[in-house]
Amino acid sequence: MKKLLFTFLAAGIGFQALAQTELKLSPIPLLFGYVALSVEQQINPSFGIDGDLLLLDGAFGANISGKYYFDPELGIDKFHIGGFLGAYQDAGLGIGFLAGYKWVSRKNVVFELGLGVGRGFDLDVIGYGKLHVGYRFNKKSAAPK
Repeated sequence: MKKLLFTFLAAGIGFQALAQTELKLSPIPLLFGYVALSVEQQINPSFGIDGDLLLLDGAFGANISGKYYFDPELGIDKFHIGGFLGAYQDAGLGIGFLAGYKWVSRKNVVFELGLGVGRGFDLDVIGYGKLHVGYRFNKKSAAPK
């Protein structure tokens, strides 16, 4: 697991040469020995691509989501909606919708909340939940008005 965490961290740092990149971690699963990591890359000031990795008791899950941010102030921040495509060891592959909110501090610390729901291709319901704390690499840029 240490190798996986190091690889994820190295990937986040490697994206620094690009536009805003955020490396995020969920603190609640850590209390129970699980890991929920996320890397979000800004495509433009109103759109970001987010990849999540979930490790729970030997089970594996991953999803990728596209998020549209309404009226961002500092790039990809504030209220957003989007869609996600997820693959989970127990539930299979699925697709769904999400909504959330992201705060970015003056020191580039990120706090994000998100909820969503989807349907697996085997007709199981798939949930999407996010409570992440992280760091934004590169300078925050104000969104054009």
